[in-house]
Amino acid sequence: MSLYRFLIALTVSLSILPEGVMAAEKEVIRPLLFGVLNQQSAIRTAEYWNPVLRHITQVTGIPLQLKMGPTVEATDGMMEREELDLIFTNHNFQTKYDGKYRVLVRRSGKPSHGVVVALESSSFKSIQELDGLTVAFPSRDAFLGYAVAKVALQDARVSVTEKFAGSQDGALAQLKAGQVHAAAVNSRFLEPYAQRENLAYRILYRSESYRELPIIVHPRLLAGQVATLKQALLSMRDDPGAAGMLERTGCPGFEDATESDYDNVRRFYRASER
Repeated sequence: MSLYRFLIALTVSLSILPEGVMAAEKEVIRPLLFGVLNQQSAIRTAEYWNPVLRHITQVTGIPLQLKMGPTVEATDGMMEREELDLIFTNHNFQTKYDGKYRVLVRRSGKPSHGVVVALESSSFKSIQELDGLTVAFPSRDAFLGYAVAKVALQDARVSVTEKFAGSQDGALAQLKAGQVHAAAVNSRFLEPYAQRENLAYRILYRSESYRELPIIVHPRLLAGQVATLKQALLSMRDDPGAAGMLERTGCPGFEDATESDYDNVRRFYRASER
């Protein structure tokens, strides 16, 4: 067979291959799964994070996909099984998760506190007055909204009935509705919720400060990918193309972070696990 006829035959053979065989020849780029801790409803989380992830994807060419379980426990389970490539969380500093992921950056902003709040119209002035009453918490896995607040109540020898709302906003909603006497939450969510929902509150307890949550990355990602993603996140605040998105979402951008920035979180978890 002549070379010309061989090439024609080869072309025809390839053209009649099933689509699945042809598709297999193409490189399939799997989106990196970006997990987010369940601090707000799924809708509000998507409204905040999807524009951020779309921007990073456009800048880097690395596709990112938002992934969050229906509960904190489910999202933490995905992290424990190492199914997520990146995660916005601080639960990774618990002993059972620590070391699986590495700190990449953290969200910009002032440090947060764990707070216990009551309605301003109530008579409560201190957490000691909550003994025997009902307090709303985001979930058993919330750091500032449960672990820190729980220790503060125990140190004050205060026993409360715990009611879990599923999210930071959910705990504050229960307080506003009068379903509980107080709510324990991350201070970062308190003022935005109060302004949005016209909630008048009084702070009964405020913890020491803790840095904003980090974005952590799994070590299976290529070094080049990690460097590219980190640069895109750090430069977001100075990127004119991101200005509109940041304003619409309320995202303050991101700043550099290290493992040692979260030593006080680790110390607290270690102490509470004893």
